[in-house]
Amino acid sequence: MKPKTPQLVIALDLPSLEQNLQIARVVGEKMRAETHISHSSNIWLKVGLRAFIRDGKLGLEQIRRESGARIFLDLKLYDIPNTMADAAQECAALGVDMITLHASAGAHGMRAVMERLDRHNQHMLVMAVSALTSFDDESFARVYGCGVDSGVRALSNLAADSGVSGIVCSPLESSTIKSAHPNLLTLTPGIRPAPESSPQDSGDSGVSAKPDDQKRIATITQAAQAQADFLVIGRPIYYSHNPAAAIESALAQINHASKHLAKNENPL
Repeated sequence: MKPKTPQLVIALDLPSLEQNLQIARVVGEKMRAETHISHSSNIWLKVGLRAFIRDGKLGLEQIRRESGARIFLDLKLYDIPNTMADAAQECAALGVDMITLHASAGAHGMRAVMERLDRHNQHMLVMAVSALTSFDDESFARVYGCGVDSGVRALSNLAADSGVSGIVCSPLESSTIKSAHPNLLTLTPGIRPAPESSPQDSGDSGVSAKPDDQKRIATITQAAQAQADFLVIGRPIYYSHNPAAAIESALAQINHASKHLAKNENPL
């Protein structure tokens, strides 16, 4: 089901479980004070390969317990259909709310996952990865033999036919996908809040900044205009000297962009 407003997904890509838990605790404080913080229930936490390999099920449970947020387990499953279905069933058993798999694993693989989850009455969002945001046209063509736009269109058609919940894409492709497949959710990594409202400090955060390898990025407003349902933000929050303020600012920008779009769609 499409969320009423875009959802904030905070990526937990930090070097240790404790650093991830610090962000989870900040989110937990906001969730507990929800009556005073607009749209705090719109927060998801993304646990990726690094954190899950390092911290496992227990780390996942700690993050959920500390934050009270919905959990997105971003493992990007890619294997033969039965193995993908087995893995997805195990993810569902962990109690997570959303997972990813690669659309390029094929229709049989995506259908196998959805059929397995349906058979066991396991309800979580399954998002199919199209083109990683680290790809540009040249590097994507070397792997897939076409440009990003045409490749994403083909993969989103495949995903829609396979019954998955949505597509992982950059904001640059989200509106095109929505035009072709209005019922597909879109999850967009590489979101950058307005610079003035995302204070960063290379020292106070306690996290050493890595080079940004995402090439197809956008602002919160641009992602909202592209009809993205889930906006993934990592570095601007966990590199901030004040993550709580960065989260609150991101939520405020999402809320403002959503209201502005709604006003334009319904001018009366």
